[in-house]
Amino acid sequence: MEILYYNEPKSSENGVTNVAYYLSRAIAKKANLTYFPQFGSKKGALNLLNVYREYILRKFDIVHFNIVPTWINGSQMMLKSANRRKIPTVLNVHGLIQLERIMEPMLGSLSSFALLNFLTACNLVDKIVVNTEFSRTKVTAWYGIDDDKIAVIPNGVDFREFNECERKLALEGDPAILNIGFISKVKGFDILVEAIAKLRSELPDMKLHIVGQGPRCYSDLAKKKGIEKLVVFHGKAPHSMVPSYLKSADICVVASRLETFSIIVLEAMASGTPLIASNIGSLRETVSNGEDCILFKTGNADSLAEAILTLYRDLDLRREISQNALKTAAKYDWENIAEKYVSLYEDLYK
Repeated sequence: MEILYYNEPKSSENGVTNVAYYLSRAIAKKANLTYFPQFGSKKGALNLLNVYREYILRKFDIVHFNIVPTWINGSQMMLKSANRRKIPTVLNVHGLIQLERIMEPMLGSLSSFALLNFLTACNLVDKIVVNTEFSRTKVTAWYGIDDDKIAVIPNGVDFREFNECERKLALEGDPAILNIGFISKVKGFDILVEAIAKLRSELPDMKLHIVGQGPRCYSDLAKKKGIEKLVVFHGKAPHSMVPSYLKSADICVVASRLETFSIIVLEAMASGTPLIASNIGSLRETVSNGEDCILFKTGNADSLAEAILTLYRDLDLRREISQNALKTAAKYDWENIAEKYVSLYEDLYK
């Protein structure tokens, strides 16, 4: 089976390119994959000519888009050509930016034109892939897309990369608590800082390690709470360093108020790092409270502080959660997720 796969995974430094990169590597072991490259926007006309010459004139069995096709790089032209030639097409919808804008408008960039482009692509493709049932309900409700057109395939994790990582970092703190991701209200950074402030007397030796970047107003929050000595900001780190951070931490916290899917949840579990996460529907599709994770009441600093204290004081519980988490994460290895995509391709190609 010949698959045209958009986009070329030159890096894996954020959520979408991370998924595209690892998914493509796994699918390439099971099907013939040709990458649709990310052409630069400065040579728009030349891009379209290249797309026409190199891709539209070729025959593919499936065309798979990991982000919404646009005219700038010719991917929408490729989509419309595939539609005319009745080549099955797949589009991944990785996130729902409207959800983030509810909490933090500065993160949203969904213009009317972008929304129109998105709806055009959704109407043209044969199958839309979302990563949770939560996302499926939102896509059908907001955009009026037929439920039968949507497939739910979760994101995955390179289990061996995280499980077998041996490089550890010298993270200070007893416990060393880790949070990875963009620093924002959506990701619950304010709740995490408030929880740490509540625990300062009971866990005076703890350190909260923040890996990621965000607006300065959030980096100032720790100072306002008087816990700047308990918080270490590492800044943005390459994804290749994430396994080392996770392997070096005692506890990983995902405090998000909203998520369609959390890659770091799978990565923490694959690392065997005891995980605490928000009790939101999309995350409950992946983890089980008290088995492979501790869930706390979303947006509640008292609940998060209690979860951290409980997990820190109970070594047996940490070990049990860690072992169960490894079993859960193994099910989400990219090899297993790729099988679901190949099955989808085969159903569309019949």
